[in-house]
Amino acid sequence: MMKYILTFDTCAIIIMMIFLISFIIRKQVKGRNNFIIFIIVVDILIASIADATNGAISNYADATSTSFMAMYISNYVYFITHNLIMPLYILYIYASVDIWHLFYPNKILRRSWAVFVAITILPLLVNVIFPGFVFSIGDGNEYIRGPFLAAFYVMALVFTTWAMIIVIKYRRFMNKDRLFISIAMLPIAALGLVLQLFFPEILLEMFSLSLSFMLYMVIVRREENQIDPITGAIKYNEGILKLSRNFLTSKPVNVVLIKIMNQSNTRMYLGQESFDEYLRMNTNKYHNLIKKNMMEGEVYYFENGLFMCLCEEADQDAIRYLAIESMQFANEEIEVGEFIVRSEGRVCVVKCPQDIQDLTTLMTVGNTFHETMPGIGQYNMFCDYKENRDFKIRSEIDDIISRAVKDKSFEMYYQPIYSISQKRYIAAEALIRLKDPIYGNVSPGLFIPASEINGMIHDIGDFVLEEVIRFVSDKKIGSLGLEYIEMNLSASQCIEIDLVDKVRNLMEKYDVQSGQISLELTETAADINPVIVDHNIKTLHGLGIRIALDDYGTGYSNIKRVTSLPIDQVKLDKSFVDMIDDKQMWIVIQDTVNMLKEMGKEILVEGVEDEDVAKKFTDIEADLIQGCELMQGFYFCKPLPAEDFVEFIKSHRTRR
Repeated sequence: MMKYILTFDTCAIIIMMIFLISFIIRKQVKGRNNFIIFIIVVDILIASIADATNGAISNYADATSTSFMAMYISNYVYFITHNLIMPLYILYIYASVDIWHLFYPNKILRRSWAVFVAITILPLLVNVIFPGFVFSIGDGNEYIRGPFLAAFYVMALVFTTWAMIIVIKYRRFMNKDRLFISIAMLPIAALGLVLQLFFPEILLEMFSLSLSFMLYMVIVRREENQIDPITGAIKYNEGILKLSRNFLTSKPVNVVLIKIMNQSNTRMYLGQESFDEYLRMNTNKYHNLIKKNMMEGEVYYFENGLFMCLCEEADQDAIRYLAIESMQFANEEIEVGEFIVRSEGRVCVVKCPQDIQDLTTLMTVGNTFHETMPGIGQYNMFCDYKENRDFKIRSEIDDIISRAVKDKSFEMYYQPIYSISQKRYIAAEALIRLKDPIYGNVSPGLFIPASEINGMIHDIGDFVLEEVIRFVSDKKIGSLGLEYIEMNLSASQCIEIDLVDKVRNLMEKYDVQSGQISLELTETAADINPVIVDHNIKTLHGLGIRIALDDYGTGYSNIKRVTSLPIDQVKLDKSFVDMIDDKQMWIVIQDTVNMLKEMGKEILVEGVEDEDVAKKFTDIEADLIQGCELMQGFYFCKPLPAEDFVEFIKSHRTRR
C-alpha cells in the first residue's frame, strides 16, 4: 500500500494557521477584500488539514469501519474546500482590483461563476450515491481515483484561465508587484497540482497553493506597502492608483473631501513630530466615522491638509451623516500631547463618476474647493456647484488660461491717469482682460494669481509687453497729449534674466521712445530676489524707462529695499482711499504723503471714485506741492478697450 509524504501538508497547515491568527489579531476581516481573503485562508487551511488527515489515516490507521468513514468524510471535505479555492480567488481578483462593480451586477458573469462552481460540486453529490464516480476507499484504507475525477482538473483549468484573463485585461490597474505575483502564483499552484497528479504519494498540491498565497500576501498585501506609517492613512501612490482604477472602470464611489485649512500654522505651532501625531489622530477619526456609519470605505491623505474618504455602495443618508460629522470633527479642538489645537476644516462630497469623470479634475477640486465654495459651518455637495459659472471658472482656471495663451484671447484695456496740476489726462495704465469663448469675461483677480502659480504668467507678461508697446507706437500717444503708458510687471517677470533684452528689442521693433513707457512693480516683486531685481530695474531705468511702485501700502517689504530702487512714482493703493474717514489713519496717510514727497517721489492715488476723495488728497497740507499730483479711478474713467480709450482721450483733451 502507498505511503503518503505528509511533510508538505504540515507546512501548508502551519503557513495558513499563521495567516489566520494574524487576521484575527489584526481584526482584518471587515471589508469585502479582507473578508474574501480571510475565507480563502480558512478554505486552504481546512483543505490542507483534510488532505493531511487522509494521508495519516491511510498511512497509520487500521482498516475499520470508523477509519473507512473518516476517510470518506475527510475526502469530501478536501474536495469541496479544494475546489472552492480558485472560484474564491476569482472573486478576490475582482474585489482587489476594484472591478467588483463589473462582476456582481453582470448576470452573465455571476451566473457563469455559479454554474462552474456547481459543476465542481455536483460530481461529489453523485459520488455519494454512486461511490467510485469520483473516488472510493479500498479495503485497506487506500484512496482510489474514479473516472470523473478529471472533471475537477478541467474546472481548475477553466478557473485558472478566467483568472489569467482578468489579470491580463486589467493589468493597467495593478502596480508591477501585484501584476507579477498575480500571474506567477497561478503556475506555481498549477505546478503543485501536476506534480501530485504524477506523484500521488507526495501531497504537494496544498503546499504549492499555500506557498503562492504566502508570496502574494508578503509582496502585495503587506500593510507597510499600503499604509503611511506617519499618518496612518493609505499612501498617496495607492490612493492615486485606486482612484485611477475607479475612473477607468466608471466605478460608483462617494468621495468625502476634508481640507484642513490651517495645517501650515498647525505644523508651525506643534512642530513636525506632534504634527504627525495630529495627522494620525485625524485619520483615526475619519476611519471611526466610516465604521460608525457602517460603510465600506478607506481614508487617504494627499498632503497639504487634504484627506479623502472613499466610500462604496453607501446610501445618501449615510454619506450626509458622514459629511456632517466630518465637518464637526474638522472644526473641533484636539488635544495633541500638551497642546490644544483647533482645526479649521471644510468638507465637500463628490459622487464619482456622476459629478466628476477624471482624476485630474477630482484632485483640482480637492485642492481648491475650500476657496471656490462657501463652507463655513456646513458641508458642500459638489453637485450643487458644478453648474455654477463662478465655481466652474475657479475650478477650470488653468485650462482657461492655457486656452487664452494658445488662442491669444487676451485684450488690453486702458484706464486714464489724470494730472491735478495740468487738469488733463497725461497717461494711462494698461490692464489685461481675458474673454474666454466658453465663460466670457474672466476677472484678472482670478487668472493673474493662478497664472503666477502655474507658470503661465511669463507668457501673459510677454503678451502685455508687446501689445502695449505696439499700442504706444500705433496710436502715437504724443499726438493724443499723453506722456506715457504704464504696464504692470509681475514678480515672476522681475526676475527674468532676459527681461531687459525683451523690453529693449520691442522698443526697437516698434520705434518707441523709452520715456513713453512706465513699468509698475509691487513691493513683493521688489523683494523676492534683490540681486536680479536690482539689476533689471536699474538697467531699465538707465534706458530712460519710468519705474512706478504699485499698490504701495499693501505689502510689508523692507523700506530700505524699496527706496534703494530708482522709483519715479509711488501709487497709493485703494486701501488708503478706503480709510480716509478714519482720523487716526488719515494722520498716517498725511505722513506717508509728506514722506514720499520729501524723497522726491511723484504720487498717484488709485481707486478714486468720487470728487470729495479727489479733493481731500489734493488739499493735504493745503498746498498742491505737498499733495498728490496724479489720480486714477472710476471717478475719472473706468478701464476702456483701446479704441474706446483713444476716443475718450480725444474728447477730453481740453483742460478740466
